[in-house]
Amino acid sequence: MGRLQQHVYHIAPSRFPPDFPERLERLRGEAGLSWRGMARGLRVDARTLRRWRTGTAPGPGHLYRLFCFALDRGLLHVLLPGAVRSCADWPLRNGGDS
Repeated sequence: MGRLQQHVYHIAPSRFPPDFPERLERLRGEAGLSWRGMARGLRVDARTLRRWRTGTAPGPGHLYRLFCFALDRGLLHVLLPGAVRSCADWPLRNGGDS
């Protein structure tokens, strides 16, 4: 029989940005879409998008969709302040090594 586990590790949840609804609104505006159009583009239900707008944090799969949606439109910097504006700005795309 194996050893009993002696330590219990608790992983603290990462903090979700409190201004996420504002970021979502800005993303929608800069993408030039209605809320329904954005829901279609993200392939989520309009109610899901409404929950995000009222402060519910998206799950990991939905975050991935949001980031891909924003990246495809060159708007990733809206969701992630400090992110590059396009893939062309990435060092590896430009031959840089930093």
